[in-house]
Amino acid sequence: MPVPAASLKRLAMIRHVIYLLVAAAVIVPFIARLHVGDFQPGPHATKLYKKLDSLPAGTRVLLSFDFDPGSDAELTPMGLALLRHCFKKDLVPLVMTNYPAGLDLARKIMEDAVDDSQKLWGKKKVSGRDYVLLGFRPGQVNLVLKMGENLKTAFETDYYGKPTVDMRALKGVRSLKDLKLVIGISSSAWVETWIIYGADRFGFEYGAGATAVMAPDLYPFLDTGQMVGLLGGLRGAADYEALIKQRGRGTLGMSAQSAAHLLVIVLVLAANVRFVFRRLSGREKG
Repeated sequence: MPVPAASLKRLAMIRHVIYLLVAAAVIVPFIARLHVGDFQPGPHATKLYKKLDSLPAGTRVLLSFDFDPGSDAELTPMGLALLRHCFKKDLVPLVMTNYPAGLDLARKIMEDAVDDSQKLWGKKKVSGRDYVLLGFRPGQVNLVLKMGENLKTAFETDYYGKPTVDMRALKGVRSLKDLKLVIGISSSAWVETWIIYGADRFGFEYGAGATAVMAPDLYPFLDTGQMVGLLGGLRGAADYEALIKQRGRGTLGMSAQSAAHLLVIVLVLAANVRFVFRRLSGREKG
């Protein structure tokens, strides 16, 4: 039996209204800068926070931003929150990426963190002294192994073309063996790569950030002690922002995500109420 044209028109209109409602649920929290109420950060994020927070000023920490723009919404807030924490504690972050498409993202995150350090705490951070943007080098697993032997050979210059051999920010760091902590933020299997070819081989402690769909697969590494903490998805970023008491894109993103989820629940309930009403009134058969 053909569907009447009026019914098809009504269904199309309903579909468009739903699209507009979803768009509003996602966009409005960002524009109005709404945020969900206070929540308790998860244990895995708390462990990573406590580990980083326990390091003395001047400690070198390697952060590998192994993702591209496709995972920007989930993973960039993590990187920014971690760098903010490093600068607040006067740690020296060494930032790199194994993704050529992630190089500009790593640069932007670092530049934003440097600006935030000046605005929030009045601490002016200088490249080569207070941090190093190492950038990208090809090699993947071989690059990690090379860094385990000599980091300054693996990265002879930083992102800005400055030699690393006598760089003040790398003083006392010859290889991965000299690092206390490495944190990898990844949208792929790079977390496992850093554990197998880095942490297990060269003895540094390792923490990670991953997309929400990847995080459950990484829990076994927490159970074995091969990771000191984990940030999972947008919630992991929001957890870390709560721990450092600096709201950012992670917290705003959770507001948008919560609004969208609430809208879906309301729409499902409304559709079911309508169906039951039509069934009871005899207008819906079957």
